[in-house]
Amino acid sequence: MTGDTDGTVGDRAGDEPRDAERGRGEEPFDPAQALAVIAAGRRSAFAAYPSGTFLFSLWGTVWLVGYGLMWLSANEDGTPSGLAAGVAITLGVLGTVGTLWHVLHRSRGLVGASARTGALYGWSWAIGFVTQALIVTALADAGAPPEVSALAGNALAALVVGLLYLAGGALWDDLPMYLLGGWIAVVGGASAHVGLPGTYLTMSLAGGGGMLVAGTYVAVRGRRRRRA
Repeated sequence: MTGDTDGTVGDRAGDEPRDAERGRGEEPFDPAQALAVIAAGRRSAFAAYPSGTFLFSLWGTVWLVGYGLMWLSANEDGTPSGLAAGVAITLGVLGTVGTLWHVLHRSRGLVGASARTGALYGWSWAIGFVTQALIVTALADAGAPPEVSALAGNALAALVVGLLYLAGGALWDDLPMYLLGGWIAVVGGASAHVGLPGTYLTMSLAGGGGMLVAGTYVAVRGRRRRRA
């Protein structure tokens, strides 16, 4: 009995120094450091998502310049000059390529499902505009008047951009992108009722100008958040 008691006491006494050593070796929990790690992780993840400032500024410039030139060069029946139309188409292609490059480049920082989502979203821009071009050429081949093809082409372009902004806003919980998508879609539909050449001015100012305003807002908001 005495031996059992001594052994038990001896084990407990021997455990106390080891417990003390383990307590001294562990660093105390630092809430500030934990919050800093979480914030850094969020910034890293955010940096991998598409930039609203870039996308809005890119397409705002494309539409403001492209549609603006088409409106300025339009003749009495509303048809723009071949040069202005060529510049607008070229800018549209560059905008699509720039968007695809940007989204794929940013999504390289993601892994798994997030990376796949970014890549699929980027390719959706190319698919959308190829489909828009196919519809417009099909209308022309079917004998649609040039004015009908032009109005449909502009409205479809706005619909593609608007729906993709809506999808991007929903995917990444980006309210400004989502709201802008709704605005662009409505502008495209409304511009079809204006007729030529007014539709070009509507797309340039309300569409392109709206995107530039949104891009400026997102950029300013981002700077304020970084300073805070």
